Amino acid sequence: MPLNTKASNTDPKQGRRRFLLRLSWTGLSLFLAAFLAAVLKFFWPQVSSRPARSVQVGFPEDYRPGQVVYHRGQKLFIVRDEKGFLSLSARCTHLGCMVVWNRDHSMFLCPCHGGKYDAEGRNVEGPPPRPLNLLALRLDDNGLLVVDQDIVLKRGKGPAPRFSPETLNSTRLSPSQAEPLNLGKR
Repeated sequence: MPLNTKASNTDPKQGRRRFLLRLSWTGLSLFLAAFLAAVLKFFWPQVSSRPARSVQVGFPEDYRPGQVVYHRGQKLFIVRDEKGFLSLSARCTHLGCMVVWNRDHSMFLCPCHGGKYDAEGRNVEGPPPRPLNLLALRLDDNGLLVVDQDIVLKRGKGPAPRFSPETLNSTRLSPSQAEPLNLGKR
């Protein structure tokens, strides 16, 4: 009677050991591949290839002094006072919530965490670390107000710079006044 030698050669411990060794090497390889991908992504430039976001928000005559208008689709406020125009982002600088204008208190309020901003967008109370973003404003060739949402103007310690229709045509941003808003790829 012939003996089956193949059954006795396969040791169950050898099969399990080989499986665990392959599993370990596969896991280590996947970890190293993910780590290498993260390192390469860190050194890859984060430049957005989308076109600049310029939004027409109407004629200067459409806004009366003392008026704050929210443009829902663009998530920005146009503020007109006796000194001129301001264009403010509606995103809270704390966690990105949408602020609302409170006409009774003449303040922008963040309903999520209690942040408060004055009529110029300066943070006055609560957790926001800095004022609302001041967006570049200009007149186009047809006389319409245009907000460049990718250009955030730097603020000083004093009042925010206003734009009047007379100076909007002649205003050109110097590199020290404007910084592009880097949103990265989304």
